[in-house]
Amino acid sequence: SGMPPPRPALPLEKQQEAGAGLATPFPSEAGAAEGSLGTELFCFSLAAPRGAERGLLRMQHSLGTGIFKCDRFAIYSNTTLEITQGVSARVVDIDLSCPRGGDSYTALNSWVFIAVWKKVIDDGWYKEYTWIVKVDPDAVFFPDRLRHVLRDHAGAGYLSNCAFG
Repeated sequence: SGMPPPRPALPLEKQQEAGAGLATPFPSEAGAAEGSLGTELFCFSLAAPRGAERGLLRMQHSLGTGIFKCDRFAIYSNTTLEITQGVSARVVDIDLSCPRGGDSYTALNSWVFIAVWKKVIDDGWYKEYTWIVKVDPDAVFFPDRLRHVLRDHAGAGYLSNCAFG
C-alpha cells in the first residue's frame, strides 16, 4: 500500500471537459474512431476464473462495450478461460488469491499485477497503440469518452483515475 507521489490537480475546466460535469456532451464512438489519432487504445482486464467476472466480460462482449470497444483488447487470467467463442484469456502463471491489509485494508495484490504487466509487455500487442488501459471486469468503461479526454494529454506518461495511485 502506501501513498503515491503528488500529482498536479486537473483544473475544473478540464474535469468538466472530461465528463465530471454532466453538461459536456461526448462524441459518438464513430466520431472518436474517425479522429482517434493519438488516442488508439489497447485495453486489458484481469479476470478471476471463479466469480462474476467471466459473466460480466461475456455480457460486455455481447453488447460490444467496455474493453471490447477498444482498438484491441486482451483478457488475462491464471488459467485457460474462455469468455465466449473465439475470446479466451491469456494465461499468467500466478496465484490470484491474496491477503488484505495495509493502511487501507485493500487487496495486497501488487505481485499479481506485476506478473500481469510482465505478460502484457511480453505479448507486445500494446506497441501498436498510443495508450494502454487496464480495466477491471466490473468497471463501467466508455472508450469513446476516454479518447475525448486523451486528446488533451498527448505525450503524457500516464493518467490515473484513482486517488491512491
